[in-house]
Amino acid sequence: MKQQLSDFKKFINRGNVVDMAVGVAVASAFTAIVNAFTKGVISPLIALITGTSQLDEAKWVIREEVIEGEEIIVPEVAILWGSILQAIINFLLIAAVLYTVMKISASIRRQAEKLREGVINHLTNQSGNDAEEAKQKAEAEAAEAARLLAEEEAKKALQEKEEADRARLEREEALLTEIRDLLKNK
Repeated sequence: MKQQLSDFKKFINRGNVVDMAVGVAVASAFTAIVNAFTKGVISPLIALITGTSQLDEAKWVIREEVIEGEEIIVPEVAILWGSILQAIINFLLIAAVLYTVMKISASIRRQAEKLREGVINHLTNQSGNDAEEAKQKAEAEAAEAARLLAEEEAKKALQEKEEADRARLEREEALLTEIRDLLKNK
């Protein structure tokens, strides 16, 4: 049991696990932003063109429903192409942003690696134990610099998410105010 706990602790303390957890959290938050953007901006524009009230309601009816009284005798059969189009738009937006984030992350890693190699090359020109200690210190400093850069990127992504959430809330508040005013006037 102690060995399993020790192994589990080692697994959790590895940097990759924490990085993956942060990545999943940021990705799910970003997915919510993209879904809201698609539903709040892109879908209404496409719905305006197609003549539907919402994009996800757009469909091709293959067979109309049959109703007798208040009972549906034969249900409607339809191809919900609006929902599919909305999902494709969401996917493309998320893929484009993740591609950009990955490019930025790779660039930061390359810069950190070049910095680390430069410091290591400089330090290998020193002699004896001093060079080895300086090399280890330089590697630790380069790793710290890369970690700080990654934290900055995570903070920036969180700020962008908060700004998007704030903008969404403002749009919703304006819409609710408009609805309230319309209802008040009736």
